[in-house]
Amino acid sequence: MMVYESLNSLSVANALNVAPSKISRCLSALRHALGDPLFIRRQYGFEPTPTADKLYPYFQQILCLLGQINENTNDTSTPPQRHYVIYAPPTLSCRLGSVLKRRADEEGKELSLSVRPLSASGPEDLLQGRADLMLSFKASEKERLSSRFITTGELLYVVARDDHPVWQRPPNNMLDAIINYPFLVTECPAFNDRIDPLELYAMDQGRHLKLAGKAGVLSEVSDYLMDSDAITFIGARTAAEYLAHFPGISIRQMSEPEFQLLHDRCPPPNYYLIGRKEEGSVPSWLVETLCEFVHESVTETEGAHHKGANDIFPSHLRPSMAP
Repeated sequence: MMVYESLNSLSVANALNVAPSKISRCLSALRHALGDPLFIRRQYGFEPTPTADKLYPYFQQILCLLGQINENTNDTSTPPQRHYVIYAPPTLSCRLGSVLKRRADEEGKELSLSVRPLSASGPEDLLQGRADLMLSFKASEKERLSSRFITTGELLYVVARDDHPVWQRPPNNMLDAIINYPFLVTECPAFNDRIDPLELYAMDQGRHLKLAGKAGVLSEVSDYLMDSDAITFIGARTAAEYLAHFPGISIRQMSEPEFQLLHDRCPPPNYYLIGRKEEGSVPSWLVETLCEFVHESVTETEGAHHKGANDIFPSHLRPSMAP
């Protein structure tokens, strides 16, 4: 179900904190049992087959029935394990599952977790019990949902292939050069899905920004940038660390003056945690860990400066970015 929803096996492996080979083995077993490839690998991700489209709602029903069985079991010696579903934008999906599970171990708790891509249906899924928490760029207006403001983003990373000409620009003078190249929007619903801040900045300069497309998962970003002159922005440290592992990709943090210039008319993103108002629906330690993770991912660490890096670090030469 998670591969069907994200169309990317690597993001599922990251969310479940397992090796990508385990996801591949599970898919192979299903393909053999069902006699269908289920997913066709395309350049920028998977494409479900008609059989996968037909099977998906049945798998949803199976999981729902399993949940009901757990809730109604007469065996009270061991309480049933609760499965939590969290919606998150692609820039915050990396390492989120592993961070939450590590905290669960520290708390002595069992944690079953799915991290799924943020979508417009998120608030309704929360209300219907199909999801438990949602990281969003705007507060919810629905009466039965609570919205907790976490922080405002302070970071932005420029991402392009190692040998891209843009890296020849001085750290404090990159924006005008970036507009000369195709721009890949790393889509964040409710923040840049209508217009990206760079589009607005280009308009203010009387220039036209050529959009290369929109990426919904980070694996699409690396694939696209490697084969083109496109550039993208990433607003979370954890996402930058993830992309840094791909050979051939370089990343530079945007300087503070250009960060402020870019967001002159389009403010930096705000981050909210949204959930149902029912008391005790999600453990407090999970909520606090999630908020801490977001804050550490999108804000400057104490003592750090963001005047702009003076050096370009190709991914394979950047040990400091390793998790």
